[in-house]
Amino acid sequence: MAKKKKSQAKTMPMRVLEKKSIPYDLRQQSSKQFTAEGVASDLGVHVAQVVKAMFIERSEPPRGSSRSQYVLVVIPGDRRLSLKKVGANIGDKKIRLASERDVERVTGYQLGAVSVIGFLRPDVPNYVDQRVLDLGQVIISSGRPDLGLALLPDDMTRAMEGVHIGDYCADG
Repeated sequence: MAKKKKSQAKTMPMRVLEKKSIPYDLRQQSSKQFTAEGVASDLGVHVAQVVKAMFIERSEPPRGSSRSQYVLVVIPGDRRLSLKKVGANIGDKKIRLASERDVERVTGYQLGAVSVIGFLRPDVPNYVDQRVLDLGQVIISSGRPDLGLALLPDDMTRAMEGVHIGDYCADG
């Protein structure tokens, strides 16, 4: 049997969505993009729709818990993350963006192509900014920098499981 072309190969996020019977559309980009602005320009969509998967490191793992030292926060592509708001929400004021090495080690994805689903480690808590739910459609990374997945925001949160909805963006 012939191998599938790279553009046809199923990524982990595609497999997760299909296993949960969540519909999505492929959004092939003309080139590799590693920013929400680049993806939006390439696909001709509003940058807010291209959600950012921000990987946060706690100052220390939660005590008495098997929870991860890392947290995923999903925000609209046109917004900036507020570490202060995220820290207040998770009870850790000393959080920071995770290093590139840690992002790749824990998620299995290249920095700039991190998907909101299908991590190597399933113990990472999920936080989604409430503004994402107001979008008609979102585009998440497929885990590859040249391919996005378009789906409804509610379907995205259903695929993520155990999502905490809140205000995680900087004002303005």
